[in-house]
Amino acid sequence: MKIFTEKIGDRGAQASFYLQEANSSVDANRKAPFLIIVPGGAYCYTAWREREPIAYEFISKGFSCAIFDYATEGAEFFDGKHDYSRDPVSAFPNPLIDLAKTIAAVKAHATEWQLDAGSINVIGFSAGGNLVAQLAAYWQTPWLAKLTGLKAEQMHPDSVGLCYPALKMVDLSNHKIAILNKVKVSVDLINYAATGLDQSDERVAMINLDNAVTGQFPRCFMWGTTEDVNCHVGDAISFAGELAQNKVPFEFHMYQKGNHGMSLADKRTDGRPDHALSDPQAASWVKLYLGWLSENKLYHLL
Repeated sequence: MKIFTEKIGDRGAQASFYLQEANSSVDANRKAPFLIIVPGGAYCYTAWREREPIAYEFISKGFSCAIFDYATEGAEFFDGKHDYSRDPVSAFPNPLIDLAKTIAAVKAHATEWQLDAGSINVIGFSAGGNLVAQLAAYWQTPWLAKLTGLKAEQMHPDSVGLCYPALKMVDLSNHKIAILNKVKVSVDLINYAATGLDQSDERVAMINLDNAVTGQFPRCFMWGTTEDVNCHVGDAISFAGELAQNKVPFEFHMYQKGNHGMSLADKRTDGRPDHALSDPQAASWVKLYLGWLSENKLYHLL
């Protein structure tokens, strides 16, 4: 396996690549499906449990992967004691631009990296799910093409996975305190991490994906839990309704049990004493996702 990291853009984003190497003892000509993994972290940091553990799980299933770390200021920056008079590097649309560039880079190297060029998939968790949904909604827009210098087809994923996605990422009416990576963070500053200084209705609507689903939204797999108080079940159900209304092929699973941030939903990614991030039902999402990819002819190793 080839493992390396590349800088993306000029704001501090990076992608860590894990490339399968075909072997003649099995199939020297095998082309691997590709999965870009976008972790959560409220646009303040990128969460470990939604990075390497996810990559290793899918590498074991035959995928080549990239972990996309969009640029952030780091959770410690949002403790209320820093200068918030400038836009953070995480402000919209900076992460979207860099994610689009990552997809374009993967597509450009598909032959060299022995990838299945017809199976370039992106999966995101929490805030990463918001970012992946932004990509799915805006990949074909002229304004994103202008910002990236890319053609629409270079930014188009073959599928998107939304794992407990923060579909309503920005809530300007919420002034509570959250805990991010053991740092107390005001939700006002989480909103600032996503929006920057411009918190106009138009900008917030673009981040929250209000009326953003069209028939050009890529096929979509989505899951969450009814007990998630951060990414509400109602938002996911409404979004699924928009996908259906626009005739987007999708599969949607809403599990009863589980808190926010389940990741693999087993003890590999659950460090809580009460194991609140582990649940056998929710852990079935990986198998269901692979089955869905296979059904859509994006995965051929089952």
